[in-house]
Formats: sequence, structure tokens, C-alpha cells
Amino acid sequence: MAKSYSTMIFLLFALIMTVQIVTSNAAPATICKVTINELVLCLPAVMGKKPPKPTPDCCAVLCKADTQCMCNQKSELGKFGISPAAAMNLPKKCKIKVPRGC
Repeated sequence: MAKSYSTMIFLLFALIMTVQIVTSNAAPATICKVTINELVLCLPAVMGKKPPKPTPDCCAVLCKADTQCMCNQKSELGKFGISPAAAMNLPKKCKIKVPRGC
């Protein structure tokens, strides 16, 4: 379950930054070493009651993200319609290791 919290944080920031980019027409921001445009690839895998499996592109994005950074942001996830259960399963589904205690 700890692994999924960091993924949830990561996805929350992706959603937030996507909204900011769309509304401000700014260049893509970077969060935890990945751009918001990249994070958007993972949103389908954490939205709704029965989200699909993460795509290989989503997993590639998660692999290059700073997982400790994402871990530090996990308290923000519930505000954006992201399924906590789906987000908690992303690291496992993508075979990604996260820091202990995350």
C-alpha cells in the first residue's frame, strides 16, 4: 500500500498541472522529474470505478519520476477524482519500486 501512495501523489500533480497548463497556455511544467504532459498518460489508469491497466507509456513515465518526491506529495490526491485504490496499484502493475515508508 505504501507504494501506491507515491503513485497517487504523482498522478494528482499531473492532474493539477494539466488544468493549469490548459488554462494558462504555459509551457509544460515539471513535477518530480517528469512533465505534466507525460503524467497525463497515467490518468486513465487511476480514474473511475474500474480503470484500465496502465499503458506501457504510463509505466515508462512512472519509472523516470522521482518517487521520493511523489511520496512527499501524497496528501493531495483525494481532491481530484483519482481512485485511491487504482493509484495504489500502479507501482505494482508497472513493477516500480518506491522508497520505504512511502
